[in-house]
Amino acid sequence: MSMKQNILGDMRLWCYDLDTHEAVIVLIGDRENFRLLDLMWIVNMSANNISKLFRHDIFYKDKDAHQALKLQCVTCYCFYQGIHARSTWTLKH
Repeated sequence: MSMKQNILGDMRLWCYDLDTHEAVIVLIGDRENFRLLDLMWIVNMSANNISKLFRHDIFYKDKDAHQALKLQCVTCYCFYQGIHARSTWTLKH
């Protein structure tokens, strides 16, 4: 899926929404929040967006921890492995 790139420059926080089962990325100002329905959308984000998500812990309620931490784990994996929209990543192990 094609993703808009470098849109999280003014990110305030991100959280897991149990009602919609999405990650909600709250942006500063009057801009509409960005929603991630599928955690694999993270791999299609730009390196800057992944770095921004990596630097912010996701907020969640205790009962949502399992799903929310999956999002955090994919973000960490992409950050440390250099996986992003423009990467030519291949498994090297």
